[in-house]
Amino acid sequence: MRHTVIGTAGHIDHGKSALIISLTGYDPDRLKEEKERQMTTDLGFAFLGDDITIIDVPGHEKFIKNMLSGVSTLDIGVLVVAADDGIMPQTEEHFEILQLLGVPNGLIALTKVDLVEEEWVEMVMEDIRELVKGSFLKDAPIFPISNVNGAGIPELRLAILDMAEKLPARADRGIFRLWIDRVFTIKGAGTIVAGTVLSGRIHPGEKVDLLPQGKTLRVKKLQVHNKPREECRIGERVAINLMGVDVDEIQRGDILTAPGYFQPTYMLNAKLQYLPSCKKPLKNRTRVRLHLGTAEILCRVVNLEKGDIYPGTETIVQFRLESQIAPDVGDAFVIRDYSPGRTIGGGTILETHPQKLKYLQDERIEILETIADADPEKVVEFHLKDNPQRLFTVEVVAKERALSMEEAEEVLALLVKKNRLTKFGEGANAGYVHAEEFGDTEEALKRFLRDFHAENPLRQGIKKSELKMKMFPHAENGFFNALLNEMADKGEIGIRKERIFIAGHAIEFTPEQERLKERIEKIYYEAKFVTPEFEELVVKLGAEKPGEVRNVVTGMVESGILVELGVRLGKALIFHSDRIEEARNIVLDTIREKGEAKFYELREKLNSTRKFTTPILNHFDEIGLTKRIGDVRVLREEG
Repeated sequence: MRHTVIGTAGHIDHGKSALIISLTGYDPDRLKEEKERQMTTDLGFAFLGDDITIIDVPGHEKFIKNMLSGVSTLDIGVLVVAADDGIMPQTEEHFEILQLLGVPNGLIALTKVDLVEEEWVEMVMEDIRELVKGSFLKDAPIFPISNVNGAGIPELRLAILDMAEKLPARADRGIFRLWIDRVFTIKGAGTIVAGTVLSGRIHPGEKVDLLPQGKTLRVKKLQVHNKPREECRIGERVAINLMGVDVDEIQRGDILTAPGYFQPTYMLNAKLQYLPSCKKPLKNRTRVRLHLGTAEILCRVVNLEKGDIYPGTETIVQFRLESQIAPDVGDAFVIRDYSPGRTIGGGTILETHPQKLKYLQDERIEILETIADADPEKVVEFHLKDNPQRLFTVEVVAKERALSMEEAEEVLALLVKKNRLTKFGEGANAGYVHAEEFGDTEEALKRFLRDFHAENPLRQGIKKSELKMKMFPHAENGFFNALLNEMADKGEIGIRKERIFIAGHAIEFTPEQERLKERIEKIYYEAKFVTPEFEELVVKLGAEKPGEVRNVVTGMVESGILVELGVRLGKALIFHSDRIEEARNIVLDTIREKGEAKFYELREKLNSTRKFTTPILNHFDEIGLTKRIGDVRVLREEG
């Protein structure tokens, strides 16, 4: 049988603690104050066999905060109503909380039946049926109980065991996570925390992250039901002995997780159900108490669908938190008034690190609605769609969406099969992008290049670095390179010497520019290795429009007729490409004669000056033809 966590709920003095004693033999009230006042003020714990934990919660309205910490991880809720009192304010509020947190299963215990007449019992049972109509308890059996004479206890215990036996296994994300609901110390052992394992498993010696503090700690020992364990897993109540932290550094509401999977946040997007029982609309930016896991955090509610929130409605909201928390998508929450502290709503976390927004566009609201059930397939697709200029690996998806590597790989493969994602490469370094967003980006790039060519007809293409800066300033390099390579492989763009251009594009000169090009080409060809700088070229041409000369020279460089060298030295020198090829052969022949050549020897062979020889030789070093060693050069392939 899987481990099952059961929790009580109900008004103060309705016999919740006494019921647990009757069921288990354990007294859940552990504090001296509780025993003296005979009133539960904090969470209590008892065990029914080896596989069932029962959490007792306080029924007084002053301790709802503690009650919420106890019922955040329940498999079964037991609604307790005293027959002599009937339904009371905290009966209703506790019941609303169980519904808001999505507790899936439940039973109803009608206590103190020994204090009233049978007709009264029947009347209270009718009231209870009216209360739970249409809820998860609509078909739940009601067990008349007496904690004094034991009537009904065996039947309730048997029902609990039967329900626990039939519960399906919890969906396990495979990543260890536990909300802390108790923190204490034992002499000789050190700091101990307790809670219910939400997913994954943990072993002594492993590391965990304590959040939101951001500390990485080591697990020393584990106990489940007061027994030492070498492993605890999803659904189990566990006490964890931690190393590297003092007890005053941890509090209820903190969380332990597998290292690296979760990050604290000050902002959450969520689907909120505002209770029909609320008396007035919830104003935008109202300050409330957010109960999430075992934490209580003050925050403000921003309605992302605009306007006030009316009783009985659902909407998408953003919580602006006053302190950090580290939840996961799909976590259930409850909100209460800041004062006097009445439960007013609850729902599910949709995004854990959203942008700060005043409202959402309809399209994004629809997307968030689809991931409200925290289905990993939907969550992963949304995450990649929401980050369209990133190339995701399996490991990155696993970390950022808190999935095991196996589940992340499985989900990504499924989305690729459904043509929702596009995959690049194989193995551990394979990258994934959202197919629709990637296709839109390809079309946008083609439009950009067409506009660029129209505005720059004498440029072969845009520099790769310039393209990234102008169109993809925030894109990861992996995504940018994958985009270019994919489009080049499909024949949609060309890539030549770090220039990006639309497929089929070629520089075309006008007749007038063609005549100017021929004169420029002749000048640089005849100049060999002592060439005119741009200003000298303009004078030689007698040109009245230097800008037009610059345009033609640019076109000649980009089409490969001319070559610009020495750019890194601050002032580029221009050579005819045929002459650079000639220089290449001269350098090769000179070095091959004796295995090396000094600078002055190569300068003399080129019949040039230091000013022009330097960028030519540096160019040959850069392309891997030669290698400079001290004051000589050798051939790289031979040296």
